[in-house]
Amino acid sequence: MKNQNRIVLLLISVLALAGIAYIVAAGFDQDQYLEVVEGGRGPKGYPLQGVATFAAIATAESLIFLVILRPNSYRKSWRRALLALTASVALSLFWGMAVMHAPPFYIAHVFWLFFSAAPTMLLLFVVSAIAAWRNAHVKH
Repeated sequence: MKNQNRIVLLLISVLALAGIAYIVAAGFDQDQYLEVVEGGRGPKGYPLQGVATFAAIATAESLIFLVILRPNSYRKSWRRALLALTASVALSLFWGMAVMHAPPFYIAHVFWLFFSAAPTMLLLFVVSAIAAWRNAHVKH
């Protein structure tokens, strides 16, 4: 495995672990909406089932990004970067539609998805610029 491939794999792994850590930490936040609706009688424990579910979902989404980008055979494909960005935005919009009265770990998951679109967009810009430069300097 080349160093560039390892770096991309490391970045995706760090992004996934940061998302999972953010979701787990958000589980400790108080659910303000549930507190108001339940009138102070709501559940007070850690939402282990919800946090574990969304940590698993974030892991699956990271694997989707890894499968789309395939760092082992990447070869600077702007199409893969565009597909990864499209998947990131689509997942952000899908999960973002239900964020109004969601618990904090759900909101953390949506924030993580929005922030994961930024490095994907940066990757698309860099790879597209390199491809455009190569096409401009190829002798026909």
